[in-house]
Formats: sequence, structure tokens, C-alpha cells
Amino acid sequence: MTWIERTAYPQFKRLTSARVLHVFFTPSPEEWTGRPESCFAQVLALKCFQKMARFPSPDEIPEVVMDHVRRCLELTEDV
Repeated sequence: MTWIERTAYPQFKRLTSARVLHVFFTPSPEEWTGRPESCFAQVLALKCFQKMARFPSPDEIPEVVMDHVRRCLELTEDV
């Protein structure tokens, strides 16, 4: 059986560096407008797609990536 890491589908690594967060997951001002809840979901999906060339399921996205995008958008933890 083939290991998932060797497939054509990119995966998130267990540890995400600060550089990777900054380069791939920091939204630009043009990428976020609108209500906080929908904005967060849209920007998070966009940034994941830009990095992975696919839309991962919500349970695949590491908490550190969600927290980073949330902080960049200046949203509270409850969003």
C-alpha cells in the first residue's frame, strides 16, 4: 500500500514553521472583506488552496494554521 505522503495529493505537515505560515497563509488585504465568520472561512479555504492546490476538509487543517489566519484577520477566538 502506498504511503499518503507519496501520493499526488499534498498534505499538511505535522509541524508548520513560522516562515511557512507567513509565506503561504498570511492573507493580503485584498483577500478579506465582509462578515468575520464568512471572511475567515473564505480566506482560510483560499490560503489552503493556494498552498495545496486543493480544498482540504476542515478537520485536515492544523489548528496552528487556523490560529495564524485568525490573528492576521484580527478576529477573536470565538470566530
